[in-house]
Parts: sequence; C-alpha cells; structure tokens
Amino acid sequence: MENVSPVYARFVLREILRQGIADQELLASTSLSRRELETGGDIPMEDFLAILENGRRLSGDEQLGLIIGRHTNIIALGPIGAAAAIAPTVREGLQVMQNYTRLHISYMRLELSSSLQGLSVQFRFLHDTGSTERFHTETALMLVQNYVETLTGRRLDNARYRMALPAPDYAGEYAHWLHGPVSFDATCSAVELPVECLDLPSPYYNAGMWHDATLSLAQRIRELEGKEKHRYTQYVDSLLRSSEPPLPDLGAAAARLHMSERTLNRRLQQEGTNFRQIRGAILGSWARQHLRETDHSVEAIAAELGYQDAANFRRAFRNSEGCSPGEYRRRAW
Repeated sequence: MENVSPVYARFVLREILRQGIADQELLASTSLSRRELETGGDIPMEDFLAILENGRRLSGDEQLGLIIGRHTNIIALGPIGAAAAIAPTVREGLQVMQNYTRLHISYMRLELSSSLQGLSVQFRFLHDTGSTERFHTETALMLVQNYVETLTGRRLDNARYRMALPAPDYAGEYAHWLHGPVSFDATCSAVELPVECLDLPSPYYNAGMWHDATLSLAQRIRELEGKEKHRYTQYVDSLLRSSEPPLPDLGAAAARLHMSERTLNRRLQQEGTNFRQIRGAILGSWARQHLRETDHSVEAIAAELGYQDAANFRRAFRNSEGCSPGEYRRRAW
C-alpha cells in the first residue's frame, strides 16, 4: 500500500489523548511511535487505517468521524487546502480541490458536477477503506460544510447531504453536526450545494498568493505527466462541468494550468481531442438540461449558454442531437 497524509491520524490521536487514553493503545498494531506520527511525514496506508479503527474502538464512540470533522478545516488538505482557502470564490476553491486532491489523498477523489440547482460535490473511494469508510465520509462532508461556511460567512442551511452507506444507529445525531437534510444508501456520497453560495466573492482572496499557490500545484501535477493517460482531457472536462455558463474559454482553461493556449491545445490533441469538442459536448448537456427543466425560450437559452445568437445555438444543437431544440423539448415534455 502507498503512504498517505498523517493529518487525520493526528486528529484522532489528539481526541484519544483528550479522553485520557494512552497513545500506545492507539498505535498498537502499527509501525509508528507517537513522535513519528506527530512530527514525521506521510505514513503507510495500513497504519493510517489501523489508527482510525483503533480510535473508534478505544473511544467507544461511533461518531468519531463527526467529532473529528467538526474541528477540522480546509488546511487539513495541505497545499491544496491552503490554495482553496484564498480562492476568489467557493466554486474556484472546490475546483482546486477537484483538480489537485490526488496530490494529497490517493484513496479518494472529489468530483464536481454543475447543474441549474447548484453544484454537486461527490466523493469516490478508489481503495477499500473497510470499516473506516463512514469516518472518511463524515469528515469529508463536514470539511466541505466548514469550508463553504468560512468563505461565505453564512450557515449552510440549504445544502443537502448524501451518504453511500446505510443509516447508523446514531442517524438522529446528524442534525447536530450537518446543517441540512441527510439521506442514506445513495449511489455515491455527496454534498449538494445551492447555487447562491458558489460565486460570492471571498474576503480571504489574495490575487498574488492565489496565483503562486495554483502555479505551484500546477507544476507538481505536471510532474505526473506521462504516468496518466488523458490527464489534460480530464482536467478540461472537470473544469467545464463544474462551471456555469458561459463556460470558460480556452484561454481561461490554459491560465488555470499556467500554460499557454497553444500548449494546452497541443496536449489535448495528443490525447485525441481538442478544447472545442470538450466544450461543445458540455454545452450540449447544459442545453438539454435547460430544454427539459425550464420553459425559457430558445433565444434566452442561447444567450444564457453564451452563443452569439439563437441561429448559432440551433445549428450547434442540431449538429450534436440530430433535431432542433424545439423538437427535443417536445419529446422531453
């Protein structure tokens, strides 16, 4: 197994010590000493999972994930969290987490999907985390909640939380920790954020520091080039899917990666696609959603999606869907 960040293991250690339990009991069956955990670098994944399981057993509290999550903030994600903390908006901070979290956490991915209602922040586990999956899910949900509330200065009353796990015996306690309704047995764990909290300007934004932080992350992610297939395609697709129309253009996407438009297009072509194709597919998805879920006119939808005029929108829609927007709407309704 690979190594992982020790941050959450340190939080568990702190909680166990607060309860008067000896650190030796927590670290039993691991290769770590207390000093190594507190002052060292990344730790083996098997030791990390053992600490989480030992902590839950020793504390006797099944709600350990909620307890730890309540006291953690975005800095738990290291340089990714530091960049997100000074992002211009919640949306852009979450996009940083989506694009770069794999530099910090190898066993879980954060995926964003934008819609007319807001933004879905989904958590997907890449490795089996066994009995600690609930801990990871609870801390992730609370991390997002704490982050949004910090940047916006508002209580997140109108978010919705989904867990890809059955309801625990203490399900009633979630109302004390999470500020919106929680559903269980979902296809994936997620926070559904309302649109009104996503693009408020953050008081913590610092243009210079934001540039430097994202540049550093972009340089680190480029070190993975050659190890992952279709990486730039995935980056552009993720950026556009988590944005609201009018979607970012090639220049904006390239700027996020701190590279030129020509370089990004060349990388996409090497992966068998181009920016226009990716953007067109996502615009098509937005168009279908508008036609199905609103009664906006074709002219209004064209303007909302950033088309020059309705004629261009109709032409693009027919090319991708094989029918006019009006015909599609009649079938959908």
